[in-house]
Amino acid sequence: MGAYFALNFAVFPQTYQDVPVAAPQPSIEVTLSTSQIRLGESFELSITTTNNGEEADLQTVTVEFPQNQNLDNIQIKSYDFLQSPKLFLPEQQIGTDYTGGQTITQSKYSFIEAYNRPAKPGLAHSMTLQITPTQTGVFTVYSKTVAMPHINNLSHFPLDGTIDHQNEFVLEHTVEVIP
Repeated sequence: MGAYFALNFAVFPQTYQDVPVAAPQPSIEVTLSTSQIRLGESFELSITTTNNGEEADLQTVTVEFPQNQNLDNIQIKSYDFLQSPKLFLPEQQIGTDYTGGQTITQSKYSFIEAYNRPAKPGLAHSMTLQITPTQTGVFTVYSKTVAMPHINNLSHFPLDGTIDHQNEFVLEHTVEVIP
């Protein structure tokens, strides 16, 4: 038996290294109800996430508000994720660098995170938010989805772009708020 293990792990280790690891492949689609509103009006953001790869232990979808210090102007209108969305405020301890919480930082702004545990392949889940900006100018929202285990770059979406306070890639969405 010792010879078996010696051959398999010392002589033929490449055989084990070439075995493909099944990876989840999350994606998101975001729709804004409008691109411009007047101050005091609201807009809706709808986000749908799907796991296009293998089953994931966990898949999160995050909607971030880099101009907000609270979530007073954000309302969750609907969601169909398996677990209830969590609300995060600035200065809370959060995971970073796609490590599943092994590396920690403090949040710099507010965000909402919904998730499925487990995340089955091919199933879509959605969340709709009603957002009422509190000042004129460009109102920015970030979105992303991450699957765990985070096996490779296909385990998060988007694959590149803007970096958020968790040192992870996000999509950027904007609405112009006029007087």
